[in-house]
Amino acid sequence: MRRGLAVAFLAGCLMASAGADDRVTLVPEGAVDPVILIGSVEDYTGEVLILKRAGQAVGDRYPAPAIQSVQTWRSAIHEQGLAEFAAGSNAPAEQSLLQALKDEPRNWIKREILSQLVRCAIRRGDWGTAGARFLQIANQDPTSPHWNVAPIHWAPQSIGDSQKTLARTWIKETDSPYRLIASSWLLLDPVYGEVAEKQLDDLARDPNQIVSNLARAQLRRLRLGLELSEVEIQKWQLEVRRMPRALRAGPQYLVGRGLLQRNEPRAAAAELLWLSTVYTDNEDLSARALVEAAGALEKSGLASDALTLYNEAIQRFEWSSWANEARAARSVLSSSANSKENARSE
Repeated sequence: MRRGLAVAFLAGCLMASAGADDRVTLVPEGAVDPVILIGSVEDYTGEVLILKRAGQAVGDRYPAPAIQSVQTWRSAIHEQGLAEFAAGSNAPAEQSLLQALKDEPRNWIKREILSQLVRCAIRRGDWGTAGARFLQIANQDPTSPHWNVAPIHWAPQSIGDSQKTLARTWIKETDSPYRLIASSWLLLDPVYGEVAEKQLDDLARDPNQIVSNLARAQLRRLRLGLELSEVEIQKWQLEVRRMPRALRAGPQYLVGRGLLQRNEPRAAAAELLWLSTVYTDNEDLSARALVEAAGALEKSGLASDALTLYNEAIQRFEWSSWANEARAARSVLSSSANSKENARSE
């Protein structure tokens, strides 16, 4: 037993020692092939990565778009939280990640942990906590790579009194991330919708290009329910492709909804499925898009394909209310299919 403990302790020491160095893969300006740099990442934002190598007093700065990947060490409790989240154990994952956040000394990894905690809060429907956690990230790094999990609403959604109160407060803030999130929550509100629209008009010209891109896309939500031309939808598609990949999920969803409105269910399903296959970070919206894609296929007569997607939604998004929607739709579709089969056999 003692020997086993000694071996485990030695292995832990070796892992901790090996974890002291980070491995950064980047493509330098003017180069084609990536290079690998070893050192300690001092900070990593949406604009710059700072890497201090052995013997350096001050770290070197590299533009964030040049970075392909960063391999770093994470604490055992951090890794545990990520594993629990991946397994669908949201409550244990949130507790583990909160402890990891408390223990973590590096600000850039703290922001990474906060981004995962945003996803935990969204899974349990707590948009207020999700918003507060994301704004902690944005306060430190307004151009954060974690905008992909920002708790922005892209579809009609009921919000509670506490969330509405937060939104009314945040929409008056100076910092644009507060106003963007709040405006997305209030845009369809019968009382505050006009205020939210004016804020989005202003944010569409914000110097933070992430905010301006998302604000312009948010305004497209007001076009749903009105007449949409094929040219307008094509323009939306083009604008989505021009956006950074991390920002595409919400705008992509609106393309699918626009096509549904134009009664093009198969084209709509193809667009909506981007969220469950490529732009997957916005889990709540991915779940919704998957169920709506299934409904579009069902409407176009592809019942078998629709059933496949309903089953996928139930399996992948068990925590989501959209899994319940998928179960109900699957039950109706299966009953309908059985009834038709029985009618043919009589």
